[in-house]
This record gives sequence, C-alpha cells and structure tokens, in this order.
Amino acid sequence: MTDSHRSQLQMARLPGGRGVQVIGDVDLSTRDIWQRALEAATANAAPALLDLSHLTFIDARGAAMLVDAARHQPDTAPLTLTRPPAILSRMLTLLYRPRQ
Repeated sequence: MTDSHRSQLQMARLPGGRGVQVIGDVDLSTRDIWQRALEAATANAAPALLDLSHLTFIDARGAAMLVDAARHQPDTAPLTLTRPPAILSRMLTLLYRPRQ
C-alpha cells in the first residue's frame, strides 16, 4: 500500500462541545484516531453526539468499538449518531443488543 492509498480519518469537535464529527475511513490504520474520537465524544458521561455524515467507510472492528462505547454510556447519557452510513446502520443492527 502506498502512502497515497492510506486511509485517513479526522475528527473535529462540534460547536459548543456537543460531540465530535468524524471524517474519513475507520479501519486498521485509523483505529487509534477512531478510539480517540469515541473517547472525546463520551468523555464527560453526558449525552454525546457523533456526527458520522462524512464517514466514508467503517470496518466491523470499528463498528464493534462504537457499540462498546455506547454500552459504557450511562442510560441517562445516550450516544446519538447523526447520519451514519447505511452499512454502519446494518452492522449495528447485527451487533447491538439492547440492555435488559
């Protein structure tokens, strides 16, 4: 894989500290950045927003990390996804089991 074909992932805080916007691909090469984005979005145990409108790819492990982050949020502070890609919505349907 050449440098020009490497996956890229960027994150930016949303205005007012309401959450994080994610831009690019989540895969093996960007997993550390993805983990930091999830931690930033859920850092204060308050309702969190993750804007995924510019997420272009996410692998199964990245989706599992998202599920794990959501499961560790308190019930009073949900993790809300904004405009996730269709493939992520399908993966989450398969991976996510609501708490009993």
